[in-house]
Amino acid sequence: MSKHILVIDDEAEFRNAVKEILSLDGYQVDIPHYLASAVASALQGIHDLIILDLRMPGLDGLEIARLFRDQGLKTPILVISGYLSDTVPAQLHQIGIQHTLPKPSGIPQLFDAVKKALAA
Repeated sequence: MSKHILVIDDEAEFRNAVKEILSLDGYQVDIPHYLASAVASALQGIHDLIILDLRMPGLDGLEIARLFRDQGLKTPILVISGYLSDTVPAQLHQIGIQHTLPKPSGIPQLFDAVKKALAA
């Protein structure tokens, strides 16, 4: 059975690219158009992995990740962001997120990061 991945990112082009790339490797990828819908979908706990951006209009990815953990969501989270400053990984580790990937990254790096996050 293929792994079910949710992408939470405000950039439609990025969401579509991730879906296209990961689908080629057999993953089932959900890319809700609205951030609120994506958050609600994540809280259902039906995904094997959540790919999360940090900076989105009106929503802070770090706060979303905290919400997920506060709600007891155990789904692994892979943060893919262009804003991974020196302090961000430490903040993510405090809430149990170990997997990050800078934007932009190549396709091999995306596959590797997804596989590592799913194996955790």
